Amino acid sequence: MIHEIKNVLLIGFNTRPLACSLRRAGYDVHAVDFFGDLDLYPCVKDCLIVLKQLRSNYKTAKDIYGRFLAEFALRFLKKYSNIDYLIIGSGLDDGFKERSLISNEMKDYEYPIIDANNKIEIMIKSRNIEYIHDILKKAGYKIPSSMSLENILQDPSILKFPVILKKTTSSGGLNIFKLKNFPDFMLTLKIFENQDEKFHNWVVQEFIEGIPISCTTISNGCETEVISINRQIIGEKFLYSPKEFMYCGNVVPAYILKNHEKLVSEISLFLANNLGLKGINGFDYVLKNNYPYIMEINPRIPGSINASELALNMNLLDLHLKSFDSSLWHDIKNALKSHKYACYSTKIILFSPKELNYEMIEKINKIEHVHDKNDPNIPISKGAPICTVLYGAGTFSDSYFGALKIVDKIKQIIA
Repeated sequence: MIHEIKNVLLIGFNTRPLACSLRRAGYDVHAVDFFGDLDLYPCVKDCLIVLKQLRSNYKTAKDIYGRFLAEFALRFLKKYSNIDYLIIGSGLDDGFKERSLISNEMKDYEYPIIDANNKIEIMIKSRNIEYIHDILKKAGYKIPSSMSLENILQDPSILKFPVILKKTTSSGGLNIFKLKNFPDFMLTLKIFENQDEKFHNWVVQEFIEGIPISCTTISNGCETEVISINRQIIGEKFLYSPKEFMYCGNVVPAYILKNHEKLVSEISLFLANNLGLKGINGFDYVLKNNYPYIMEINPRIPGSINASELALNMNLLDLHLKSFDSSLWHDIKNALKSHKYACYSTKIILFSPKELNYEMIEKINKIEHVHDKNDPNIPISKGAPICTVLYGAGTFSDSYFGALKIVDKIKQIIA
């Protein structure tokens, strides 16, 4: 009997980790991707790259790419009639209009495609931090104290600094600001006014200082299993992070106390089941005084997925697609419960402190454990990601410091 190869269409800011995982699992992959990293191409049958189509660069296109991801996805849907699955990765977390375009196209033309994503109405709830805080509070869980910016403006004297000003829908550390004092607050308001930013889209939250962690889960809409609990690497200056709360990677597993793991799992399972999430999703926390405070939910495959795959020695993208088939849920649960960590895995994203040239990029691409390799013919602009380092080892420290040694090699090249 000949095994039929399934076709997957990927859409996202960086589809390389997902594409390569699916390729290893035996799927044929088509991708609409922002970057077009060199190591994406061996993993796909065909792709459209936003930067190449726009003849643009990271700095110019990073704030406008969402609608192009959607438009190019529509091209692929019309071009290929044999797509079996659609996965939308990072980049359209809050792009509800763009997601609707894709969804409506699939409905109008009755494409026989399994939409391996959360429904838009579920994503809207998941991305609304005020809604999430409300259901957690009603269930008896602790949450950071917060208030809408509109309400704060009625009496700013109630602020107790430092505070976090964040968009109700933030992602990857963007649209999050730490305000240390009242002058910081007033300056930010003036910037918002100049940018015609709407105050009702923002909340002011108490600053929770602690250990950033995340939880990766898989769900079928009713039941949820925890895949991994991960230490997060956020806004590190030694990685030249362009933003204070920018996502810079993970260490998997997190190496935290068992009772902390238990509570993180409990809250994540509660939220996933309450929201009716499907597939693989991510939950971000800050662990302070033995308690995990939820920061945001990523109702799609999180950036830590490759680190989790390496740590577990398991193909998680295959499980993601299978989770949309109710008959396979029992097998997924058994696979996860019988699986143990094979190693600790560290993922680090290094950002560029200056413009990098052809020679530098060529040398970086040849280093072992380097992924998301840039085309050396296109200079890397300041603030853009240089590459991803992925390094596995037998202990937390060996994995983390092993990855840092790779980072040091890159720093020597770009010095």
